[in-house]
Amino acid sequence: IISQKNRLSESQEKAVNLKKDLAEMQEWMTQAEEEYLEKDFEYKSPEELENAVEEMKRAKEDVLQKEVRVKILKDNIKMLATKVPSSGQDLEVWSCWIELLQYLDLETAWLNNLEERVQMTGNLPDKLDAVNDALESLESVLRHPADNRTQIRELGQTLIDGGILDDIISEKLEAFNARYEELSHLAVSRQITLEQQLQTMRETDHMLQVLQESLGDLDRQLTSYLTDRIDAFQMPQEAQ
Repeated sequence: IISQKNRLSESQEKAVNLKKDLAEMQEWMTQAEEEYLEKDFEYKSPEELENAVEEMKRAKEDVLQKEVRVKILKDNIKMLATKVPSSGQDLEVWSCWIELLQYLDLETAWLNNLEERVQMTGNLPDKLDAVNDALESLESVLRHPADNRTQIRELGQTLIDGGILDDIISEKLEAFNARYEELSHLAVSRQITLEQQLQTMRETDHMLQVLQESLGDLDRQLTSYLTDRIDAFQMPQEAQ
């Protein structure tokens, strides 16, 4: 009897918590809908449009988080209805998802930095130092360990193999991998271009240096020749 009462109490507690979660989710949906209806979609300047895009990105991430919570909430309701203990599976899923998002945030920040460095190499002055500095800056970002990306792949695959949030995760990983591949190829291509440009500039500088040294030698030879000719011309006059 005591065991039955404990199980009943546990079920009631879970039901209360689920009801609370549902109420919070409904409140969030109501608030989101009100904000959407009140939103002014007429943007009068590029700054307003840029701010609106950033706000839409944040809203999309918020909705994604809520989709995860809804998925876990539905699973909990099913388990409670069938009187099967959850054994902490929802907590494991949420923990794995949060860890995945953390690694994605880290790698996204690196990709943003890489994209910025690539863009900085677009309009460089035609100077050896400027090209060399840009190349070294780009190479320093490209020397990025692959540990985080390995964690992203493993965490995502673990969740997908378990049939958990597979659509959401697949979409997010596909977008991340596509951007990673695009920026990586662009950065490596720009690195090769800068290396070739730097090599050409060094060869040109060396050639100019050799020419300047040759011109200096020629100038000295001409000066010596003219001096000798002048001396030779003046000697007879002095003799007279």
